[in-house]
Amino acid sequence: MNTYIKLVSICLFVVSLTGCRKYIDETPIQNSRVLEYTDDYVALVNNREFLEPAYGLPNLLSSDDVDFTAPEVLNAVKLNPIWTQVYTWTKPFYTATSDDYEWNYPYRAIYQMNVIIEGIMRSKNGTLSLKQVTLAEALVHRAMNYFTLMSIYAKQYDEQTAANDPGVPLLLTPELFVDLTRASVKKVYEQMLADVKAAIPALPLTQPTNMKPTKAAAYALLSKLYLNMRAFNEAAAFADSALTIKGALADYNPYVATATYTFPSQFNDKEVILRKVQRNAFNPAQLNPALLALLDTKDIRYKLFVQPGSKLSPSFTGLGFYPRERYSGGSPDRAAVGLTVPDLWLTKAECFARAGDKDKAMQMVNDLRKMRFSPADYADLTATDAADALRIVVEERRREFFGRGLRWLDQRRLNKDPQFAKTVTRTFDGKTFTLEPNSNAYVFPIPINLIALNPEMEQNPN
Repeated sequence: MNTYIKLVSICLFVVSLTGCRKYIDETPIQNSRVLEYTDDYVALVNNREFLEPAYGLPNLLSSDDVDFTAPEVLNAVKLNPIWTQVYTWTKPFYTATSDDYEWNYPYRAIYQMNVIIEGIMRSKNGTLSLKQVTLAEALVHRAMNYFTLMSIYAKQYDEQTAANDPGVPLLLTPELFVDLTRASVKKVYEQMLADVKAAIPALPLTQPTNMKPTKAAAYALLSKLYLNMRAFNEAAAFADSALTIKGALADYNPYVATATYTFPSQFNDKEVILRKVQRNAFNPAQLNPALLALLDTKDIRYKLFVQPGSKLSPSFTGLGFYPRERYSGGSPDRAAVGLTVPDLWLTKAECFARAGDKDKAMQMVNDLRKMRFSPADYADLTATDAADALRIVVEERRREFFGRGLRWLDQRRLNKDPQFAKTVTRTFDGKTFTLEPNSNAYVFPIPINLIALNPEMEQNPN
């Protein structure tokens, strides 16, 4: 079995600590075997269990992709009080004893990457090249996990306030007992950018699996970070760098040419640049009528990923999200949410529109859409001006990524644009709940038990 798919037998294991401060519920510490050889660190950076998961359930439940009105779906939400709180944007989400895996998983991965970053260059028996590549991979994974945390527990980046807005604790060494004062949003973004840029020289152009970072992945992550910082020139430039290496879109038509639709697995999907997956999902995800109105019923994405509630479990009246992974033999709870070619494609289109070039923006949108319709059903979209092109790009992002939880990230950043800032309302148990643009509800609460253990860590406002 190849090294990159082995379970790590000598890496980190998890034990519970009591009577001391800690930054995750279960703090990973080193096993009794000391990490000594380069292969030990290589095994650690290939640990799928810790490095593949990204955004989880709250991102989907909170987003405007979903709107639960069917009694069966509402009852499913009520099965877990945390789900109810997240769906209605009602804080706190967690009790004093409940775990928050959205916080724990990234920090467990960050701890492991810090172990590698600190020790790999002193390890034995490995070549200098292998050590440098392993270090570079760890830097990219650390940055990805910090981006996940920042997208959940910190305010959206705003150049005017980022230096003062609290981000998350910035842990750069594998220490268990540290000051957990939250670094500013600006400082965390600066660290993510520095990590990825430092990794680029050693990263290869290709890897044996798309779970392992490449140069294209590093450029794609830089593009995503700059997009979220509203540095659109830089976002476009790094999107170009990534697409030059890996930029081919997948045509959906061959996948639906037969009665049995079959998609490639994420590991064989040419659109996946760096594989990250939802940590979990919610089923059935009843889709918002506003989203459905954006989808042309002739769109292959509609035909495949929108299905009657009667085909989902529990069955309900209405239309729900049917994960693509069910067509490729994968787990429906593990949708791809990492770095992808379509994301880069639409980032570049958005940057064109924001720069005033509506024609190039629309060319990119239409080039993608040709891959999502049969030739007989396809027609170009047109824009009247750059502002209209930007609207179309944003709508296309929603069509391309619905049901994965990525919409929540777009809602957060697009609230900075008056034309996209919107108030979302939903009704639950006879009560109406409202999500205002840029409200504190866009920042998830840090678990109560972690605040209690670490009083220097500031809680997010209600």
